[in-house]
Amino acid sequence: MPFPSSPTNLQQATVNNVIYVYNSTKAAWNKLSTVSSTLTANAIVLNSNTQAFSTTTGAVQVTGGVGINTGNLHIGGSAGVAIVATGNILPSANLISTNNLGSDTRWWNNFYGVSTQARYADLAENYQADNNYEPGTVLIFGGSHEVTISTLSHDISVAGVVSTNPAHLMNSALKGNNVIPLALQGRVPCQVRGPVKKGTLLVTSNIAGVAEACKDTLYKPGCVIGKSLAEILDNSIQLIEIVVGRV
Repeated sequence: MPFPSSPTNLQQATVNNVIYVYNSTKAAWNKLSTVSSTLTANAIVLNSNTQAFSTTTGAVQVTGGVGINTGNLHIGGSAGVAIVATGNILPSANLISTNNLGSDTRWWNNFYGVSTQARYADLAENYQADNNYEPGTVLIFGGSHEVTISTLSHDISVAGVVSTNPAHLMNSALKGNNVIPLALQGRVPCQVRGPVKKGTLLVTSNIAGVAEACKDTLYKPGCVIGKSLAEILDNSIQLIEIVVGRV
C-alpha cells in the first residue's frame, strides 16, 4: 500500500506492516513500529486542542492498562484540572519510602475531601528545641529556644511529648537545628515513671524528660500531660503509650 497523497498532520498509514505517522512541519513520514501487540517509538507527539472530559474524549483514548516502566509521567492540566480519576489511586506496594504525595520542597496547595485515615495516632507540631531529644521525651516551653526538657514535678509549662511517628505534622517547613516534632494530641509513646495504671493522670517529674502520676495535693491547672494507657507496677521508668492532651 503506498503512502496517502496530501496527508494531514499526524495522519497514520500502514505500509508493508509498518506504521508511519506524518509530520507536516517536516513534510515527512516517520516510522513508528512494525505492526504487533507492542508499539514502540522514541517519541510520539500528538498536537491536539481536544480536551478530555471522560474516558472517551481527548487526543488519546486507551482501552486497557497503561504501564510506564521507567521515567516520569508529567501532566500539564488546562483550566486548573490536570488529573481526573474515577477509581482509586494506589501506590505500587505498601509503605515504600519513596511513595509520597509531594515532598519537603514541592508542596501541594489545598486538600479537599470527606475524610482521611492515618496509620499513626498523634497530632504533632514542629518546635525549635535547645537540644536533640529522643522520641518519648517530655518537654516544656522554655530554655534558650522554644522548648526544652522537663526537670520539675507538676510543671505547668509542660508542652508535650516528642513524637515518634506523627499522624499529622504541623509547621513542617520549620528549619534550623534541633527541630522537634512535639505531640500535642493523640496517642504517643512516652517515658513514664511508675507506679501508674491505665487512666492515671500524668504530669512532669523531677527526672529529666520523664512523666509520672499526678498527685492531688500538687495539682495545678495546666500541669497535666495526658493519661496512661498502660500499667507500671513499680517505680521503674518505662516507655509506654499515653494519650496526650486534654483528657
